[in-house]
Amino acid sequence: MVTSHRSRVVVVGTGSVGSAVSSAIVLQGLCDELVLVNHNPDKAKGLAMDLMDGAEFIGRFVSIRQGDWSDCRDADIVIVTAGPKPKPGETRFQELGAAIDIVDPILCAIRDSGFDGILIMVSNPVDVLSWFAWRRTGLPRAQVLGSGTALDTSRMKTIIGEITRLDPRMVSGYVIGEHGESQFVPWSTVSFIGKSLTRYLEDNRERYEGITLEGIEERTRERGMAIKALRGGTSQGIAATVAGLTRTILWNERRVIPVSTLIDGEYEYDEHDVFLSLPVALDADGVGDFVDLHLTGDELVRFHESARIVREHCALIADRL
Repeated sequence: MVTSHRSRVVVVGTGSVGSAVSSAIVLQGLCDELVLVNHNPDKAKGLAMDLMDGAEFIGRFVSIRQGDWSDCRDADIVIVTAGPKPKPGETRFQELGAAIDIVDPILCAIRDSGFDGILIMVSNPVDVLSWFAWRRTGLPRAQVLGSGTALDTSRMKTIIGEITRLDPRMVSGYVIGEHGESQFVPWSTVSFIGKSLTRYLEDNRERYEGITLEGIEERTRERGMAIKALRGGTSQGIAATVAGLTRTILWNERRVIPVSTLIDGEYEYDEHDVFLSLPVALDADGVGDFVDLHLTGDELVRFHESARIVREHCALIADRL
């Protein structure tokens, strides 16, 4: 008798980000069943129909339907993208009050469904809401993660690729800390085509006059806001990122990716009870081993500052638990 594991992914929220995430998952054929949940069931049903209409032309058939909270019970992954519509000039932290009003009932519904899979938080501010999701759902720490700086890391590599006109996937390194203003690149750990990026730029200074590590980091930090200014919001980059996280988990790839996860005394990071992004081994069981980056003294100072900022905002919603 032939048996098979049927994979189910639930996407909560069908706005611009949720729709883009759903599309990326379907186009890559990552799961057997995609279930869409929205506070307005008609929007979820309409998106499911729209995505299904392309079934003839995608590489692998994925069953897509509108669902409800009961569908979370047997899901392998639940992805939460719901949140308030961003206002021009408003930061992620300024959205926190409106975001928690939307996300808290969602997390309660997911918890009450009996869900025991991997929860991926995408809603911003993602580090704060990932911490809240871990506390609210009671899931083990390995099973709750935020998209975090996985997107920012891809942005950093993209910018280096644009500068050098070489494949950005040859960059080895990470953006870590908060997915926000205090994020940073630990340049002591970043390499490119076999040497440190610092050395690469020094060896080719005549070709990259005016290019600095600080400038690359600033462009990385501001890229999201630049995209919002041009087209009103970001969706495609985060969609590709979340699809990548989904593939890594469902296909048990055990890739090392910087995601927002619980930091609780690991290595020299010496932080506790806070969600920040660090490179971790990600697989079918969720968040695995941390990578010890051996940060410099200055980099550790920046990491602790990022933790302080996130922890202060977690304190603002702790009374909701």
